[in-house]
Amino acid sequence: AIMKFTPQIILASALCFTPLSVLADGEQTTITINGYIVDNTCVVSEESLKIPVDLQTNNAKDFFRVGTTGPAQPFSIILAPCGQQVGDVKVQFSGVADDTNTDLLKIDSGNGTASGVGIELLDNQQQQIALNSDFSSLTAVSLVPGTTNTLTYYARLMSTHYPVGAGAVSATATFTLEY
Repeated sequence: AIMKFTPQIILASALCFTPLSVLADGEQTTITINGYIVDNTCVVSEESLKIPVDLQTNNAKDFFRVGTTGPAQPFSIILAPCGQQVGDVKVQFSGVADDTNTDLLKIDSGNGTASGVGIELLDNQQQQIALNSDFSSLTAVSLVPGTTNTLTYYARLMSTHYPVGAGAVSATATFTLEY
């Protein structure tokens, strides 16, 4: 923002040699303030408002120790349109944390649900993103201004107990964007 100070000065000519006060009591000055607001955010596309992720069918025997993971399944967050001044974004995933491993998303409980697993969220390099992280600890993702940006993430099951109990798996997470 540019701040410009332009005083209004009234000059008068006088025949006598009395000192001239530039800003006498009661006179006003004008301050001109200029600025510009840039569009440095994106809009989450309609298809990214509710993102289904199918973790497929996994065999309980494949989770033979704590920390064993299932196959990573991709999902995308589509940002369209993005402003002409957009730079980068941090994406925070939040939800109910697993009781044993708080970096994982807790699966819903009830009759017929699996046990001993949580859901791990991964970035586009398939590195773990801790659930409910503070924005200051998240890595910023570079965006391309003025176009659609697709952010790719992954989800997979991770065992938190052994043995893992068979059953259905479901959970809900939300994401928050910080530009």
